[in-house]
Amino acid sequence: MKNRKNYITASLICSGLLLSGCANTASGYRPVVDGYQGAAYHEDLRDCQALAKTKDYDNGDTKTSALVGAVVGGAVGGIEDESVEGAIAGALVGGLLGSAEGVAETRVERKNIVIRCMIGRGHAVVG
Repeated sequence: MKNRKNYITASLICSGLLLSGCANTASGYRPVVDGYQGAAYHEDLRDCQALAKTKDYDNGDTKTSALVGAVVGGAVGGIEDESVEGAIAGALVGGLLGSAEGVAETRVERKNIVIRCMIGRGHAVVG
């Protein structure tokens, strides 16, 4: 039981660090463009990065991923440990992993928002 508590504590700490480290990433993405990068480019980039920040990490997709992770983790933990504590531990770990997956997906979406926005403003994005 003590090892399970240590595992849960370590998982909570790692997940918290992971989620906090992603707070403003991806919206600051700077795509590689083919062409002149003058004042208009920099203004467009700032606008596109600001637009990407409107895609919040605390969104429905992240919440759904966390919920699914918690349900699956709770079921697996309850079956494996045959106890309520095992189900709770599994739900906590599963929920955190689901949240981390949702955050990772949001990072990709934010990066794609910047890319699509820059292309929409006429910049030749190559990477």
